Amino acid sequence: MKGPKVVLIGAGSVFFGRQTIWSMVTKEALRDGKLVLVDPDEKKLGWVADIARTAIDATNAPLELEIATDHTDALPGADFVSLAFAVDGVKLRGLDARISTRHGMTMCSADTVGPGGIMRTLREVPRQNEILRDVRRLCPDAWVINWVNPTSAMGIAMMRHFPDLRSMALCDGPHNPRFDDNLMVLAGLADSAEEVTDALRSRVKIRSGGVNHFNWLVEMSLDGEDLTSRIKSKLREDSQDIHRGTKEEGKVALTSKISSQLADSVGYAPMCIWHTQEYLPYFQGHDVSADSALRILEWDIGVRQKWMDECWQDMQDIPSDSAATKKFLDETTPDHASDVIESMWAGLGKRFYINTANRGAVTNMTDDAYLEVPCAVDMHGVYPLHFGDMPRPLTGYMQRILDEHELAVEAAMTFDRDTLRKAFLASMVSVSIPDVDACIDELLAAEREYLPADWYNRSG
Repeated sequence: MKGPKVVLIGAGSVFFGRQTIWSMVTKEALRDGKLVLVDPDEKKLGWVADIARTAIDATNAPLELEIATDHTDALPGADFVSLAFAVDGVKLRGLDARISTRHGMTMCSADTVGPGGIMRTLREVPRQNEILRDVRRLCPDAWVINWVNPTSAMGIAMMRHFPDLRSMALCDGPHNPRFDDNLMVLAGLADSAEEVTDALRSRVKIRSGGVNHFNWLVEMSLDGEDLTSRIKSKLREDSQDIHRGTKEEGKVALTSKISSQLADSVGYAPMCIWHTQEYLPYFQGHDVSADSALRILEWDIGVRQKWMDECWQDMQDIPSDSAATKKFLDETTPDHASDVIESMWAGLGKRFYINTANRGAVTNMTDDAYLEVPCAVDMHGVYPLHFGDMPRPLTGYMQRILDEHELAVEAAMTFDRDTLRKAFLASMVSVSIPDVDACIDELLAAEREYLPADWYNRSG
């Protein structure tokens, strides 16, 4: 069977474009399909297109390649549409973080919850809606895979407002088998992920899940023997081995301490601590007893921008340097979406952590709660696997996060200031209504050129 037509919108991304290309030229089920790279930035699109041509030539892959600056030219006949776009993402995350800090809400990531996540929802949902309307018109049977943060909010927008389309949302953090295999290494069951076998996997029970960027290890056992105490012990040593999101100096040790403190206090281990620490109110610096208090640090735009500049330089080097080409082909690993697409298209029956409607998997949360849980998936659908009850207090946290996402999506669709205010107040990092109001005013004023005009043409 010929491979699928995969359309990547936002191909100039420093992360998604290269990994998608690598997967499309190396995976047997995909390499004789078609890849369409889409990005309005012609310069970056040219860089990634050159990488694709080089990879196709180096691997003799029969992959068809197309490029487009307009997604409507790419969509007809698509089997999968991956969304990886962001306009001035680093710049605006930095702006969101600086403004929210001034109003008493510190953001260490600023792309998923709190002022940063809500403002990103307002910016990105309208762009997603435009693409989804065109998917509905041009390739209504395609699977839409969202990579754009805030992942849960973007997925909720797809679920609520485009229920006729087949969609899911992914994050590369809980990417299996890497995610579960690294947990087994952390628990001391293997020395490296490469040593984890199917036989070992069959004996280990792992229950990890939640909301995107708020994923918790609830249970882990080997042949019925509890392993969670081993995981907590490892978190006290160095929590970053399994979920380091950046190498910002000065933050690694602090984040390790936060991860360990949460695991000891709440009873369950956070699996995406670089984001989770921002979701909760405990690290905002409002402490009265400050002896052992921990406070997150504002997100540093400089570290991320330096990394992105290095990646863009690497993108230009790959096609022009044989050693860089070899390194790209030898060392690149598949992205989560490509692994999911391969399994769906080839009927491999693999299981993945996917963001989708709960539909009974977590038995004490609503069916439409948009959760990140283990799922089976095929070309017909995404099927959340039985999880059981989510323990308290995790359910309470998750409901607050989902309320914030739902209200942010509603605000993005209606341009209603009252709904936006409710979204801010639903966030666990908000402690003062006047501060929230002032923060909203400053953010809307600062980001006028990036938001729909309806935010400024309406009163109230």
